[in-house]
Amino acid sequence: MTLATVLTLVGIVGTGVMTGVYVAFSVMVMPALDRRPPGEAVGFMQATNRYALRPPFQLAFSGTAAVAVALTVIAFVVDDTDRGRLLVGSVTYLLTVVVTGVFHVPRNNGIDAVDAADAEASLVAWRAYSRPWRLGNDVRALLCVLALVAYADALRVA
Repeated sequence: MTLATVLTLVGIVGTGVMTGVYVAFSVMVMPALDRRPPGEAVGFMQATNRYALRPPFQLAFSGTAAVAVALTVIAFVVDDTDRGRLLVGSVTYLLTVVVTGVFHVPRNNGIDAVDAADAEASLVAWRAYSRPWRLGNDVRALLCVLALVAYADALRVA
């Protein structure tokens, strides 16, 4: 088994895990939070944002990004790889990192600054946060699905 094959398998697993995280938030977590009192929703997201900085999530999120970078290099250096599919998988996954950094992190920082015990502040903050955050998360989920399919297709033709 080649390094490209091993890394593609790891890329499949990583993008699969991240797809699951994003889909779960979009179809279950955010809709459930929208039905809770805003202070509870804000408090939950504040706690979630802190847990996202811990190693288990970072291994999946950042580790998969590192694999995507490695597969990008391999796509250009190794002749017997499916360059196009590896690049599509890597670029689409790395776009999720960009969306996270540019779109979600600023929103998460904003929600972290809210006093969840302040009912009015929580209501205003949650209304401004929930829908845009979820739509951006839908984009991340779709990009992860595309990356997963591209990596799987690259492995299939290898």
